[in-house]
Amino acid sequence: MKRFLLTIAALAFAQTAAAETVTYVCKMTKQDAHGWIAPEYGFKIDTAQASAQAASSYQEWEAAQFKDRGAKGYRVVWNLDQTMAAGGNVRVRYQANLKPSEKSVTVRMAFLHGNFANKPYGVGTCSVQS
Repeated sequence: MKRFLLTIAALAFAQTAAAETVTYVCKMTKQDAHGWIAPEYGFKIDTAQASAQAASSYQEWEAAQFKDRGAKGYRVVWNLDQTMAAGGNVRVRYQANLKPSEKSVTVRMAFLHGNFANKPYGVGTCSVQS
């Protein structure tokens, strides 16, 4: 009976641990020259709930779309309203492809409205925050 209770307790602990949110902190090693890609990003990933949040050194935590791509890692997508240096606001979409197995991330940004040719891009390395 003792062994059975220990087994049940271990299984319950394992499920609780699996359901926790994992926070990744990613420092960009290559980024665009115009400032659209931040020097640092954070991602809170909850695979059990299929949810994510994203933040950068420029913004607070934002709800994001999450997709588990299996061996390819995770895709996190979020939209923001940004102020351009020349004035005016613009709506942008960020997409991060996070590969925990390789401790890497790629971040792309696209303008949602307007016919802008540039699509800023950055690459970085990630670590799990304790």
